[in-house]
Amino acid sequence: MFLSLLEDDEKRAFAVLAERMISADGIVVGREAATLAALKGEMGVEPTPDDAGRETDELAAVFGSQRSKIVVLLELMGLGYSDTSYSMDERSLLVHVAEAMDVGDGELARLEVWVQQHLRHIREALALMR
Repeated sequence: MFLSLLEDDEKRAFAVLAERMISADGIVVGREAATLAALKGEMGVEPTPDDAGRETDELAAVFGSQRSKIVVLLELMGLGYSDTSYSMDERSLLVHVAEAMDVGDGELARLEVWVQQHLRHIREALALMR
C-alpha cells in the first residue's frame, strides 16, 4: 500500500525482510505467498543475492527516515496478519526490526492497532461486495 514511498534500495531490503516474515513461523501458506508476490509486483524490484545474505539489523539500517521505517513496519505487520495468524515468531522478527530501527514499543503498538483496524475495514468492504 505504501511501498511506492520507498527508494529502490529500501524496496530490495524490504523484499528480503518480507520473505523472512512469511517464513518466520516455518509455514508459508498460499495467502502469504500471494501477498508477498503482490507486494514485490507493486515495488517492481527484486532483491539481489547479496541482499538476501544480509543480516536483519543491516537490512533494517537501510531505512533512515521515519516515514520509511513506518512503511516497512506497517507492511511487515500486514504480512504477519495476512494468514490470520500473527505468530510469536513473526512478532519476534517484527520487534527485532523495530528495535534495530530504534522504533519504541509504544509506536509499534500504535502501528499494530492501525493494521488491525485496516484489516477489519478490508474484511467489511469485502463483505459489502458479496
